[in-house]
Amino acid sequence: MKLIAIDLDGTLLSRTGVITKANQEAIRHRQEQGDIVTICSGRSIHDIEELLKRSDLVCPILSGNGAIGFYENERIYYHAMDQTVVDELWEIANADDAYVEFYTNAGVKVLRSGSDLLKRELDEVLPHDQSFTREWAEREIEIQNEQFGLTYMDSMADIDFARDEVYKVFVYSFDRRKLHRLRKIYEPRNDILITTAGWTKIEIGHPHASKGAALKQLAEHYQIPMRDVVAIGDNLNDVSMFEVAETRIAMGNAVDPLKDLSTHITKDVEEDGVAYALTHYV
Repeated sequence: MKLIAIDLDGTLLSRTGVITKANQEAIRHRQEQGDIVTICSGRSIHDIEELLKRSDLVCPILSGNGAIGFYENERIYYHAMDQTVVDELWEIANADDAYVEFYTNAGVKVLRSGSDLLKRELDEVLPHDQSFTREWAEREIEIQNEQFGLTYMDSMADIDFARDEVYKVFVYSFDRRKLHRLRKIYEPRNDILITTAGWTKIEIGHPHASKGAALKQLAEHYQIPMRDVVAIGDNLNDVSMFEVAETRIAMGNAVDPLKDLSTHITKDVEEDGVAYALTHYV
């Protein structure tokens, strides 16, 4: 029996935000062979559940870059962030006019003004940064708005920390200088863990929350030795699970640091690279 952890964005999900038929069939085949396939993503628990439902798949879920372990209505573990820490992170980002999402057990909460903020920022940045196109950036904004379980709020006061349990703070920006400033402030802290799935993103969670730690916990839960653990991913937030998995499969479109850690490199995400990996490398 294998435990196979698969990332979503840039790995299992196509650019249109779906799990293709080929990838669905490959996952079901591994499950029929007795393997456990888990989704390990920075996305919210509600978003992942909906994506799996639409694809008629049932899998354990490691959400929020490993902050939550969840399967068949059973919470295996949950690393909630301290309210004081979340408040401080928000105040720092807000002072720099940054877009922020709060991942909670009641869905992803975002200010109603969020999309307008990103569009305004895009207009300000594009004349000075030609490394990306307006078309690409506008699609990125659409992807943020297409998340399942988004809840719009008027202010931070709309978050009930005792009830909602924030497990991830997500900062998004097209302004590289803004992200650099925020990272310099956030990174010295020892009460958070920072990762990223792309240059526009800062993903912040509980210091004990990482994909690698989550994968180890899930392996222990199912009593699967780490030599039988497989990880498939594409970006820097997948590094920690590559550090613990025996078989490490990087997508063809993966960043170079992840490819350097891999035991195999599969096809591109738009070429059903996950299906190819599950067929040829597992």
